[in-house]
Amino acid sequence: MNDYIKGSFWGAAVGDALGGALENMSSEEIANRHGTVTEILGGGWLDLQPGEYTDDTQMIIMVAEGILANPAYPIEEIGRRFLRWYYSNPRDIGTTTARSFESYLRCGSWKEASVITAKSLNKLDSNGALMRTLPVTFAYWNNPRDMAYWSVDIASMTHHSQESAACCIFYNYLVGVAACLKGNKRELFTKSLQFTDEQCARLDINPASFFWYVVKAVQSGAVNIIPKGKALDTLGATLQCFLHTETFEEALVKVVNLGGDTDTAGNIMGGLAGAYYGYEAIPKRWLNALLGKDRIAGVTDAFLKKFSRNFV
Repeated sequence: MNDYIKGSFWGAAVGDALGGALENMSSEEIANRHGTVTEILGGGWLDLQPGEYTDDTQMIIMVAEGILANPAYPIEEIGRRFLRWYYSNPRDIGTTTARSFESYLRCGSWKEASVITAKSLNKLDSNGALMRTLPVTFAYWNNPRDMAYWSVDIASMTHHSQESAACCIFYNYLVGVAACLKGNKRELFTKSLQFTDEQCARLDINPASFFWYVVKAVQSGAVNIIPKGKALDTLGATLQCFLHTETFEEALVKVVNLGGDTDTAGNIMGGLAGAYYGYEAIPKRWLNALLGKDRIAGVTDAFLKKFSRNFV
């Protein structure tokens, strides 16, 4: 299992870095400027260095570190890391996430902060929670009910959204069965959909669009989804590209060349494809190009040491 847990963490970072320079471009703009992007580039609206990842991977690392510090109740440990990062004035932070940080500083409660944000912003279903949820899979896989609970609770620190909560439960479980079961991808999808339905009922989560959206996304002949920044379209694009490709590299190249919110789509795909295909499937040229390897290696090694027994 270690190869697949490792593949998921490193795959997410590689996907983020591959998509980072293309963020906010359309597929036509990408094709006109670069052709089909298969290498990690620099630049983009954030003026990234080649191999630099964005806030997506930074937040995955913070969530992982918070869970490691207190797996029984990780919220406050994660929150402290979020705020320390916020005070550092990062150049890339989502609107909903930043507003919830500000709300927390006023009210002192993460759950209340996200509710305040939801009342003030008409942007409840963004992918800012989905992009950081990956570590929950591996920390709590030995008790899937706990995994679903913490997936929702950590997402709800900033995003008070039924759709986002359902997306996070589904993604976490899909990554877990991808790592453990392999096999037919559509069967993994069906298992994950059933689990999400059960957990949404148990946790009183009632998304208006999640179930019909993801089922429609994977039907034969479905229109290609562009990941534009919502949790649903980011997940839908990821599912389409994952189901219709055969390798880690093919899946990641396909999703980032769709355009839109390419760093997050790359991050989500990298986490899923890395769990399915394993670390050894990630192209070495991408791993070699990646910057900030020490923190990724640190949390990955710590998770392998602390949580790999969850998959025995």
